[in-house]
Amino acid sequence: MIKTLTSCLRRLLPVAALLALPLAGRAQNARPPAVGWALTQLAAERNRLALTEQDIADPLVTDTYTDAHNGVSHVYLRQRHQGLEVLGAEMALHFGRQGQALHQTGSFVPRLAAAVKGTVPVLTPVAATGSAARALGLAPRNLREVAARPGATTGPNRFTLLDEALSKSPIPVRLVLVRQDDGQVRLAWDLELAPPTGPAHVWHSQIDAVTGAVLRQDDDVIEERMAPAPGTAVAPAPAPAAIPARRGPAADGAAYNVFAFPLEAASFGPRSVVTNPADAVASPFGWHDTNGTAGAEYTTTRGNNVHAFVGPEDAPEYSPNGGASLQFNFPYDINKTTDENRDAAITNLFYLNNILHDVTQQYGFNEQSGNFQESNYSGQGLGGDAVLAQAQDVDGVNNATFQTGGEGRAPIMSMFLWPRPPRLRFEVTAPAALAGTYPAVGGALGPEFTAAALTGRLVVVNDGSAAPGAACASTGLVNAAEIQGNIAVIDRGGCNFSVKMLAAQAAGAIAVVMVNNVAAAPIPMGGETAGIIIPGMMISLADGNRLKAALAAGNPVTIAVQQLPALEANRDGSFDNGIVAHEYTHGISTRLTGGATKTNSCLPTSNGRPVTDAAYIPYETMGEGWSDFFALWFTTKPGDNGATPRGIGSYVYAQPATWTSFRSKPYTTNFAFNDLTYEAIGKPGYTGTHDVGTVWATVLWDLNWAMIAKYGYSADLYRGTAGNNKTMQLVIDGLKLQPCRPGFMTGRDAILAADRVAYAGANQALIWNVFARRGMGSDAEQGAISALDGKAGYAVPAGMALAAQPALAAGAVELYPNPAQDAVLVRAAAGLRLTGDVELSLTTLLGQTLYTTRVPAAQLRQGAPLDLRRFANGIYLVRLQGE
Repeated sequence: MIKTLTSCLRRLLPVAALLALPLAGRAQNARPPAVGWALTQLAAERNRLALTEQDIADPLVTDTYTDAHNGVSHVYLRQRHQGLEVLGAEMALHFGRQGQALHQTGSFVPRLAAAVKGTVPVLTPVAATGSAARALGLAPRNLREVAARPGATTGPNRFTLLDEALSKSPIPVRLVLVRQDDGQVRLAWDLELAPPTGPAHVWHSQIDAVTGAVLRQDDDVIEERMAPAPGTAVAPAPAPAAIPARRGPAADGAAYNVFAFPLEAASFGPRSVVTNPADAVASPFGWHDTNGTAGAEYTTTRGNNVHAFVGPEDAPEYSPNGGASLQFNFPYDINKTTDENRDAAITNLFYLNNILHDVTQQYGFNEQSGNFQESNYSGQGLGGDAVLAQAQDVDGVNNATFQTGGEGRAPIMSMFLWPRPPRLRFEVTAPAALAGTYPAVGGALGPEFTAAALTGRLVVVNDGSAAPGAACASTGLVNAAEIQGNIAVIDRGGCNFSVKMLAAQAAGAIAVVMVNNVAAAPIPMGGETAGIIIPGMMISLADGNRLKAALAAGNPVTIAVQQLPALEANRDGSFDNGIVAHEYTHGISTRLTGGATKTNSCLPTSNGRPVTDAAYIPYETMGEGWSDFFALWFTTKPGDNGATPRGIGSYVYAQPATWTSFRSKPYTTNFAFNDLTYEAIGKPGYTGTHDVGTVWATVLWDLNWAMIAKYGYSADLYRGTAGNNKTMQLVIDGLKLQPCRPGFMTGRDAILAADRVAYAGANQALIWNVFARRGMGSDAEQGAISALDGKAGYAVPAGMALAAQPALAAGAVELYPNPAQDAVLVRAAAGLRLTGDVELSLTTLLGQTLYTTRVPAAQLRQGAPLDLRRFANGIYLVRLQGE
């Protein structure tokens, strides 16, 4: 490889005494000073917030801790009335080392006492639980009250129920008040159901304690069930070196044969053996310790941060054993069966979870803020919550999930197999002008097609809306009579695939042909499978338009579809490092937003209504965005640049390593490939949680590369100080500083606040310009948490505009020869006026400076040589700086 070069030219008040605040979840020792600061601040802000003294008299501290890296103390509060917590009425206050107020988010209900209509329930806990169960299609069999499980919070209006037909674990029920999106405050029973069969779900429900109505139902298990979207191929790159291992003070000699970060997945490079990778700070006793003293407690893939295994999480069946010397070197062959790769898969999953734990601790996801550990060596936080990471989960396919829970409850990561989809033969049998076979891809929804051909007539759906072919209207299809017994043709976009499939099924369709909405190859459809009993497939936009044009002209179109055997082996999600990082990050964002010990999620994806309900409202939630960003950040390698399209999940779909995405757009700073802005939110195709998250991940990815351009890149993910390290610090600090139930603008403001805390505001202009470029400028309006009411804006505050760089005419700086071998001559053209000395630098594409020298301007006009023999082959920038 030869060297290719390019060039650029750079020119608080006295308050009345308040009640002592109880601390929820954590040990109630002496009240931390920050709680007193919060009381004072809350009282001082009371009039501005239109709150009465009674409104702030009895808040609950759901969490509080102080960050060692920046000295910021966080206090998370929830409003209460007559001892009942008000879900949806949370506030967070953040203070500097001396108690100075830094940032405040969230809100309480003004004049709460008047808003509450009563605190005496009509429904019993048993009746409310039955109502929640029936809404989920579950039938109570023997619902009864039992003793609370050890360690559970007890007290008035708290109950524990059990019914093995409804939940595989005891059902906690408590009386609460719920702040609705319309401002109403309702008395409700708050409960949690984990259905014992089928795919993993943990349904968090609030049931009106007077009427029995379901106020909301949210699934605490976050899924990655997605279909790949066509993307743009990029140039392959050599396998990167593993990130530097951080050896502990008493190395245990442990070694793991894995696809080491920053590899994105098994298809991106070979495995390597990493030895003693445990970090000295985050895992000081190695990865197999649980008691905080020298010596491993386990010789299997189990330790303080994670227990990786195959088998149900409540009774782990198998973990590979590395022996007394902790040597986890097991065979792997991409063409072998699942069982033959089992030990390698579990080892890879164990390694990844530990690396994610150790690296993120450096940026503040630590014991006091609620990270995942069996034992907390510092004594801060609760512990008892190492990740239960299950490989090759048999309860589903084409998926990955993460269930976080509050601190002290072990999160569950489930990695599934991704079977290669059977091939489809999609043949148009009439009219003769269109007859022939067309590319088609079966979906992961509903039953598979069979070897026996399914035949039928195509009918384009009409849902009576402005986009009638999308089948998204809650009122169903107006041409159901025509669809009955035929094959429904539906346009992609506007709502989830499962909604479209169910609408066609309700109209009597025998199958669905989904037409892609982008000019690219068809993709597998993913989503919620419950209730879907007809098969579906997707064809391309061009082919779909041809078939729909024939139908519109009055020509009947008939097809025959049959399934052919798959050609490739299944893929194992435990070997896709990006997906594992994505799932782990759901735990980070859930724990850090609003505090770790809260008992309800601060990152809901909707208003808790079923997606088929007319009252369903998608929320502007960013959880999938943080997860994609972390996956990209951990798999960035030296030599990458932000303009190159990147994706998520190419390995599990057996796509080449150059495939860019199974998101709606690839991740890149280049608008030619990803032009997403805040304007997309709420539009067709951008109401689902993954699509909304893609927009958020896009702007975070832009921010990362803007910071790299300013500060360079460091391969030391633990303690580097370059732009990528600074971005991760801003993102993690921003999670702590944002409100419960954030939106894009409050998330942006939290990152700006994080920069003021961590870097004295040195990057305010940079951050504003990055966000403004994607429609999240100072004139953007978030509205409420709904994904449907935002307004994009592209302005930046006064004084925050970045100075435009002077444009150079083509040929103003010459590099010869280019590509180069051992040397290059840098020469300024005659028209480029330079005075004094000019600084010449050779940098990587990531901004890392490799060599700098100064030459007189007169010499540069004659040509200044640069010796390249010491540098590896690659692509570099030559930077000139001067007057």
